[in-house]
Amino acid sequence: MGNQIILGTHEGLFEYLNEKSVKRISPERFDVMGLAISAKGFYASGHPGAGSKLKDPVGLIFSSDSGQSWKSLALTGIVDFHILETNGKEFYGADSGSGQLMYSSNSGKSWAKRGLNPFTDIAPDPKIRASVLGVKDGKVFRSLNAFKSSSVIKTTFEVDSIDWIEGSLIASSGKVLYESTNAGTSWKKLITLPAPIGTITQSSSMIAVVMNGVIYSASRSNLEFIKHQKK
Repeated sequence: MGNQIILGTHEGLFEYLNEKSVKRISPERFDVMGLAISAKGFYASGHPGAGSKLKDPVGLIFSSDSGQSWKSLALTGIVDFHILETNGKEFYGADSGSGQLMYSSNSGKSWAKRGLNPFTDIAPDPKIRASVLGVKDGKVFRSLNAFKSSSVIKTTFEVDSIDWIEGSLIASSGKVLYESTNAGTSWKKLITLPAPIGTITQSSSMIAVVMNGVIYSASRSNLEFIKHQKK
């Protein structure tokens, strides 16, 4: 989110400042199993913590004030999304309880089940409705109908994780970070890092990765990854 790194944790929502410091940004203490951030605000899923008035599981909840307050949007007491992605009014979620991959095209008002979720990561196309990528067994699959069907995208590398914003699709493979500017048709290697890459995320100004349990970030104009420090 811009130059901020927002963490959804078992204890709630935090901003990552550096390798030794985080700051709680939401007074609501809940187990944030799924987190998606858009221009409208924060979307989350998970379980309520001690003293919380949220139902278990929380379903899909929303905050328009950076986590200061939350409202229930859908599936309250029904789903616990461990994968949660959004693009405009579209939502993709993988429910840990049922194992179902679920899709909403209308901001969570109604949901369609797509069968058992086979993907370890999901990235909606930021420009095309119902266009989405999923990672399964090191391969990237493209769907043009919100996962009613999908086909594999050929890559020369095994894919661990993906993230997509307008103009940039990034993927990790072991220690290597790749980028595509044409929806995965072709890729270029951005950088080889010193350790295997875990989670990846990006904004228009920054790319952040997790290596060995530590978060690193780099400016898009200078891919020198450093431990993220408070400005």
